[in-house]
Amino acid sequence: MIKDRLTAPQVTVVLFGAVVGVGVLSLPRLVASKAGVDSWIDILLAGLIAILIVSVISFIGTRYPEQSLIHYGPLLFGKWLGTLVLVIFLLYFLLFVGMVVRVSADVTKLFLLDLTPMEVIVIGLLSLSTYVVQHGINAIARFNELFQPLSLLLLLLVLTQTLRDADFGRLLPVLGDGLGPVLRGLPTTSFSFLGFEMLLFILPFMEKPERSRTAAIVSLLIVTGLYTIVTVICIAVMGAPEVTLLLYPTLTVIKNIEVPGAFIERLDSIMMLVWIPFTVTTIMLFHYCASLIASQLFKMQEQRVISMLFFPVVFLIAVLPRNDFEVSNLSDVVSWVGMAMTIFTPLSMSVVYLWKNRRAKS
Repeated sequence: MIKDRLTAPQVTVVLFGAVVGVGVLSLPRLVASKAGVDSWIDILLAGLIAILIVSVISFIGTRYPEQSLIHYGPLLFGKWLGTLVLVIFLLYFLLFVGMVVRVSADVTKLFLLDLTPMEVIVIGLLSLSTYVVQHGINAIARFNELFQPLSLLLLLLVLTQTLRDADFGRLLPVLGDGLGPVLRGLPTTSFSFLGFEMLLFILPFMEKPERSRTAAIVSLLIVTGLYTIVTVICIAVMGAPEVTLLLYPTLTVIKNIEVPGAFIERLDSIMMLVWIPFTVTTIMLFHYCASLIASQLFKMQEQRVISMLFFPVVFLIAVLPRNDFEVSNLSDVVSWVGMAMTIFTPLSMSVVYLWKNRRAKS
């Protein structure tokens, strides 16, 4: 019997925290480089795809009460293939954590702690993550409940200060180049929605699993809305061509805000304080799910020891890339693996479940 229990609102906040991370800073550049002024269409389509996949995850998850992919994966795929799927998810989660930690450390060093060694920031982020993961999914959920609403509110308040410089005519013409650029940008945009696959592992912790689909959809709608607002503002303020030239367009837009008569001169510092909880919660959730998978694979009762053992592993993953180019290349590989597993696993499991169920009735 699972002791930790999550309410539907907690799952909504947890999934929001899993999805929103470094993407809120870099997504405008990534999507604008492919779709240009139609970037917002790309984001809406990616959000719709994520909602469809998470609905399938909820469908298969609710068929196995108080069980996660760790348990019903081998039942549906067979022992060997099911274990292989879990191992791939484990490696994906660890690599994802490493990349998020590295990018978070680089951004923090660039905009906030320029004199602090990157390795020190990495250790700080991993220490916080490991400490919270030690206390289980409920502690992670409460951390999200405390910081996510406040961070989201502050981010939206800061973004309102950019509206005086926005020219929404820069978003025209809609579909001026047809659907081609939008479709080409869809895979890249979809990477920023990775994280909702956490539902495969946390659904058994819900008090009412039947509400998982609603909770996940609400979370993804909020994420889609936030991504759309951020991207539209970046393009409206600077134009699509300029956005593609900036590493972190969101921070650049906010950094250039001038508030008349305000005693706060650097709103980008506030943005960093808002953004850090987003990345920390992403790190925690992926760290927790990796520990959960490993503890089950090694037949351990608790994930606490595993989560501590993963500290040096993730640290090495984070610090080994020598520059931004290597970080970007590794991030792309990890994202493609994550997207393939996120699409393949729930869809194939649903097909197998329906097939087995039909055979059992016939």
